[in-house]
Amino acid sequence: MQLLKFIEDFGLQSLKEAERAKMLCYYCYKESGKSTFSNTDIVEMFSNAGYNVPNTSRLRNNIIKGQTKTFILSKTTKGSLEFAPAILQALERDFGQAWNDNVTIESDSELIDEVKFCGKRTHLTRLIEQINSSYKHNCYDACAVLMRRLFEVLLILSYEKLSIDSVIKENGNYSMLEKIVKNAQNNTTLKLSRNKDEYDKFRKTGNFSAHSITYTASKKDIDDIKAEYRVMLEELYNKAGLI
Repeated sequence: MQLLKFIEDFGLQSLKEAERAKMLCYYCYKESGKSTFSNTDIVEMFSNAGYNVPNTSRLRNNIIKGQTKTFILSKTTKGSLEFAPAILQALERDFGQAWNDNVTIESDSELIDEVKFCGKRTHLTRLIEQINSSYKHNCYDACAVLMRRLFEVLLILSYEKLSIDSVIKENGNYSMLEKIVKNAQNNTTLKLSRNKDEYDKFRKTGNFSAHSITYTASKKDIDDIKAEYRVMLEELYNKAGLI
């Protein structure tokens, strides 16, 4: 977990010095496995987190005595501190899951407006969040492939909503996207707008990233199609009955 995310997610900015020291040491413990902390370690943690360096004598006194006691003297490293067992157990109970989260996707409408397009169907929301997260983290090939997949899913949902999905099936299975796009561009029941002329761009951009041996997508490749892609989303969400 990034230090900044930890600081923001767990509200370290509003904590008092002793509580902040506890949380910073817990972060260090989770990230590095380090279980003993010297005064120098704690000062370095405060500095790395962007906080003023504390008075070490005062802070040490506060975290090993009284109501704010969090640490005990280390049994293995002279002069260092370690979490009191009950305190560490409580931290693991309350915050440990944050390091085991394999479900949450960090995204915030970097490419696709999540307020407008998420929350309709769970699988669509997950795809959009993955698209945004890929774009945010410069994974443009992943982003292009996921955009292609979302495009294909929305086309199929639109056909299904209009009860004309049989025309894009072969032997009971959906046709390849290239054939679906060609049908969509000329289908008088689907009645797409002029934006349909851009549809093959979405397919090809995803195909290049998925199948080309030497091609790698760039930010510009995604940015070049994002305006038309946004128009497509709006139209197919309406066709599919999602808006």
